[in-house]
Amino acid sequence: GGLHHETLAITGELPEVSGGLDLREPRLLKEAVDEGGPIDRNYCLDGPKDGEFLAARLVAPNKVTMEVWTDQPGLQVFTGSNVGTTGPGTWWHGKGCEWKQFGAICLEPQLWPDGVHHPEFQSPILRPGETYRHHSWHVFRVED
Repeated sequence: GGLHHETLAITGELPEVSGGLDLREPRLLKEAVDEGGPIDRNYCLDGPKDGEFLAARLVAPNKVTMEVWTDQPGLQVFTGSNVGTTGPGTWWHGKGCEWKQFGAICLEPQLWPDGVHHPEFQSPILRPGETYRHHSWHVFRVED
């Protein structure tokens, strides 16, 4: 959803994505960030109201492909653009781990943020006796 540029409050608007934020066509993550800046936002997915669908598909240079499937209306995308550039003394360094900028991406299926304040969004409120279920999974394969 839309953010107020000064307060970062969610406005409830659903702006079109463009420029570096537009990830609908395959592109390198570094190119998207170079064009639009670091990405840490919820994408409102255009999936069915009920049922599961493909939310994201990533293809690495070695042709390993990861798909994210979900029944959630949103996908939080975090590029970690500051990883490897700031604060490495506070990060875990076990098992020979080396943190590199653009070495990872977070893709988190979820409800749209701040739904409690926007009645047009799916409600995140769970009342006593109600059950919340969602289904998300990843598919990995090597492309030919």
